[in-house]
Amino acid sequence: MEDMMETVGVDLLDVVDLDGGQSYLRARANCHSCTCKLTCSMWLAGHADDTPPEFCPNAGLFQMVKSCC
Repeated sequence: MEDMMETVGVDLLDVVDLDGGQSYLRARANCHSCTCKLTCSMWLAGHADDTPPEFCPNAGLFQMVKSCC
């Protein structure tokens, strides 16, 4: 998850600060249970842009953090 956050330009502390860390914990659980791990690894190897991919279960959270922080 940290690799995705770095690639799309989301600061870890911004996610943790949202709601006392609850969003971060949910995002970790989403990432852990994601069925797209191979797709994610391949995407990360070939991208360096600021938009999380649609397949990412945390894409909405990352976009929201980027827009508000």
